[in-house]
Amino acid sequence: MTQRGHVLDDSWYLDYAAGTLGTEAQDVMMASHVELSDEARGRVAALETLGGAMLDASDGEAPLGFSVEDILRRAGSEAEEDLTVAPVAAAPAADDSLCLPQALQDYLARTGMPVRWGFLGPGMRKAILWRGEHGERLWLLRAQPGVAIPHHGHNGSELTLVLKGSFWDGEQEYRPGDVEEAHPGVEHDIRIDEGGECICLALTEGKLKFESPVLRAFQVFTGL
Repeated sequence: MTQRGHVLDDSWYLDYAAGTLGTEAQDVMMASHVELSDEARGRVAALETLGGAMLDASDGEAPLGFSVEDILRRAGSEAEEDLTVAPVAAAPAADDSLCLPQALQDYLARTGMPVRWGFLGPGMRKAILWRGEHGERLWLLRAQPGVAIPHHGHNGSELTLVLKGSFWDGEQEYRPGDVEEAHPGVEHDIRIDEGGECICLALTEGKLKFESPVLRAFQVFTGL
């Protein structure tokens, strides 16, 4: 049975709504995800509404009578109700085939960072957009239909947001607006759907872990 990947743990949406994410790259990733996903947008709206209401109801001189867990529990219950959020219209990118969300376009325009594609592997190209102090990278992946990314693990966390097309991780499918989160210890095989080109925005910590010595040597050239 086909499963769909969709949203992240609620703590991501709470930090995004509160403006307390750790890096600008995380802000760009989450803003792009929320822009493209109705479910993520609804989750953030619910958290913002609940958090504001709970603060208004509290005594400013007394300790808060609720915790983060309280907000998440109430957000989870209210998400079952009818919450209508108007979709965000994204302006066209300079290269329409990229399907970049407006949040990412704004980041590229603000930083002056060009999208420069480099070879990643057969049928795959990458464009590094940001590098952090501890090996973090924000980058774009552009992969052709049917391409398989070899079995690999992770040295750090990885968020992968689908902008265009779709990919499969086992029996779970990820489509535009869906985001996959992987952590150290997770090993998987990724394959691009046969239906068309897939473009993803990825935020990674450290390099991928490949079993093949050839692929490990190849990482010297790809930097991923």
